[in-house]
Amino acid sequence: MTCCDRDCHAPNTAARYRRILWAALGVNVTMFLVEIIASFIAGSVSLRADALDFLGDAANYVVALAVVGLSLQWRASAALLKGRVMGLFGLWLPAAPTQSPRLCRSLN
Repeated sequence: MTCCDRDCHAPNTAARYRRILWAALGVNVTMFLVEIIASFIAGSVSLRADALDFLGDAANYVVALAVVGLSLQWRASAALLKGRVMGLFGLWLPAAPTQSPRLCRSLN
Protein backbone atom coordinates (compact mmCIF):
# COMPACT_ATOMS: atom_id res chain seq x y z
CA MET A 1 0.00 0.00 0.00
CA THR A 2 1.47 3.33 -1.01
CA CYS A 3 0.82 6.80 0.27
CA CYS A 4 -1.38 7.50 -2.72
CA ASP A 5 -3.76 4.70 -1.75
CA ARG A 6 -4.95 6.50 1.35
CA ASP A 7 -5.20 10.02 2.74
CA CYS A 8 -1.64 11.12 3.45
CA HIS A 9 -2.30 14.64 4.59
CA ALA A 10 -1.12 15.61 8.03
CA PRO A 11 -3.95 16.11 10.51
CA ASN A 12 -5.09 19.69 10.89
CA THR A 13 -3.78 20.55 14.35
CA ALA A 14 -4.31 24.31 13.98
CA ALA A 15 -7.75 24.14 15.64
CA ARG A 16 -6.33 22.20 18.60
CA TYR A 17 -3.42 24.63 18.97
CA ARG A 18 -5.84 27.55 18.75
CA ARG A 19 -7.92 26.18 21.64
CA ILE A 20 -4.79 25.68 23.74
CA LEU A 21 -3.53 29.19 22.94
CA TRP A 22 -6.91 30.73 23.78
CA ALA A 23 -6.88 28.94 27.15
CA ALA A 24 -3.33 30.12 27.89
CA LEU A 25 -4.25 33.65 26.81
CA GLY A 26 -7.28 33.64 29.11
CA VAL A 27 -5.22 32.50 32.09
CA ASN A 28 -2.54 35.13 31.42
CA VAL A 29 -4.99 38.00 30.96
CA THR A 30 -6.86 36.96 34.11
CA MET A 31 -3.65 36.78 36.14
CA PHE A 32 -2.52 40.13 34.73
CA LEU A 33 -5.76 41.77 35.86
CA VAL A 34 -5.67 40.14 39.30
CA GLU A 35 -2.04 41.09 39.91
CA ILE A 36 -2.23 44.63 38.52
CA ILE A 37 -5.23 45.39 40.74
CA ALA A 38 -3.56 43.75 43.74
CA SER A 39 -0.35 45.70 43.07
CA PHE A 40 -2.16 49.02 43.27
CA ILE A 41 -4.11 48.01 46.37
CA ALA A 42 -0.97 46.76 48.12
CA GLY A 43 1.35 49.37 46.64
CA SER A 44 3.63 46.53 45.53
CA VAL A 45 6.07 47.18 42.71
CA SER A 46 6.97 43.47 42.67
CA LEU A 47 3.37 42.47 41.97
CA ARG A 48 3.18 45.13 39.28
CA ALA A 49 6.33 43.74 37.62
CA ASP A 50 4.92 40.22 37.72
CA ALA A 51 1.65 41.50 36.26
CA LEU A 52 3.57 43.07 33.39
CA ASP A 53 5.28 39.73 32.81
CA PHE A 54 1.83 38.14 32.45
CA LEU A 55 0.90 40.91 30.00
CA GLY A 56 4.00 40.16 27.94
CA ASP A 57 3.14 36.47 27.90
CA ALA A 58 -0.40 37.33 26.80
CA ALA A 59 0.98 39.44 23.95
CA ASN A 60 3.11 36.47 22.92
CA TYR A 61 0.01 34.27 22.78
CA VAL A 62 -1.83 36.88 20.69
CA VAL A 63 0.98 36.82 18.12
CA ALA A 64 0.94 33.01 18.15
CA LEU A 65 -2.85 33.01 17.64
CA ALA A 66 -2.45 35.38 14.70
CA VAL A 67 -0.09 33.04 12.84
CA VAL A 68 -1.17 29.54 13.87
CA GLY A 69 -2.27 27.69 10.78
CA LEU A 70 -0.47 30.09 8.45
CA SER A 71 2.49 29.22 6.27
CA LEU A 72 5.92 28.50 7.69
CA GLN A 73 7.14 31.89 6.44
CA TRP A 74 4.55 33.74 8.56
CA ARG A 75 5.26 31.63 11.64
CA ALA A 76 9.02 32.14 11.21
CA SER A 77 8.53 35.90 10.83
CA ALA A 78 6.45 35.97 14.00
CA ALA A 79 9.14 34.00 15.85
CA LEU A 80 11.79 36.48 14.66
CA LEU A 81 9.63 39.40 15.79
CA LYS A 82 9.18 37.87 19.24
CA GLY A 83 12.92 37.19 19.45
CA ARG A 84 13.76 40.78 18.53
CA VAL A 85 11.37 42.14 21.15
CA MET A 86 12.95 39.89 23.79
CA GLY A 87 16.38 41.09 22.64
CA LEU A 88 15.31 44.71 23.06
CA PHE A 89 14.13 43.95 26.58
CA GLY A 90 17.49 42.32 27.24
CA LEU A 91 19.28 45.46 26.09
CA TRP A 92 16.94 47.78 28.00
CA LEU A 93 17.01 46.03 31.38
CA PRO A 94 20.70 46.66 32.20
CA ALA A 95 20.18 50.33 31.36
CA ALA A 96 16.96 50.64 33.39
CA PRO A 97 17.17 52.47 36.72
CA THR A 98 17.56 50.07 39.63
CA GLN A 99 15.37 52.05 42.02
CA SER A 100 12.23 54.02 41.53
CA PRO A 101 12.77 57.76 42.24
CA ARG A 102 9.43 57.81 44.06
CA LEU A 103 10.54 54.91 46.25
CA CYS A 104 13.83 56.66 47.03
CA ARG A 105 11.99 59.85 48.06
CA SER A 106 9.67 57.88 50.36
CA LEU A 107 12.63 56.23 52.10
CA ASN A 108 14.31 59.56 52.90
